Amino acid sequence: MKKLTYLIFLLFTSNVFSDESSLYEFKWLDEGERVYVIQNKEHVKAGGLGVDISLIDSQSSPYQSTSGLSGSITYYMSENWSIDFTYKQYNNKDSADLNNLLSAYDSEVKPLIRRIDSAKLIHLNWIPFYGKINTFNQIFFFDWGVGLGAGQFDTAGNYETFLEKNISITFKEEVDTGFNFRSFVKFYTRSGITLGFEYNLTGVDTIKSQDGTKEILYFNDIMATIGYIF
Repeated sequence: MKKLTYLIFLLFTSNVFSDESSLYEFKWLDEGERVYVIQNKEHVKAGGLGVDISLIDSQSSPYQSTSGLSGSITYYMSENWSIDFTYKQYNNKDSADLNNLLSAYDSEVKPLIRRIDSAKLIHLNWIPFYGKINTFNQIFFFDWGVGLGAGQFDTAGNYETFLEKNISITFKEEVDTGFNFRSFVKFYTRSGITLGFEYNLTGVDTIKSQDGTKEILYFNDIMATIGYIF
């Protein structure tokens, strides 16, 4: 029964998380002796350069339906640390909620809207886990990491005109600053192409009220990524 359980376990899945050199202690060793187990990495990043393109689904405003495209260049200082430069371009359209609101009140009531048009960011990333999943004789190598960055955001808002009684919404463009936290998973292929998913939590210091005072606007991005590491 134990052999059968072990066989099923190997066939279905096997997850491995390890640093390049992990220390193990064995009771049969003499005192002071050590054994080192080395995990051979099939995909080495240190000193490499990565290029990624991502599709974005953003939740920046309930009155805007927002998608976008992102491009980034990453330099891997080591297996566990990297730095990247990222540009995001957002596409904003009026949401169904906004259209219903404008229709119901004949455009005499408008919400205060702040949208994000683009972002230029720099991140410092920590990649603590490199692992593999062995499922049905297929091995998938992957990284999981987190990053923290800051940058410049091109935004637009209607805080100066939202009380006007007309059918149009007039936006004023501005430049703001903010931060970005990212959590990402990246899978490797033997051809060097990478596939991944990413979650971003962003905070932008921008105008959110009629009197022009600034507050932090928080929003989320979900991203699907394809890339290549040279």
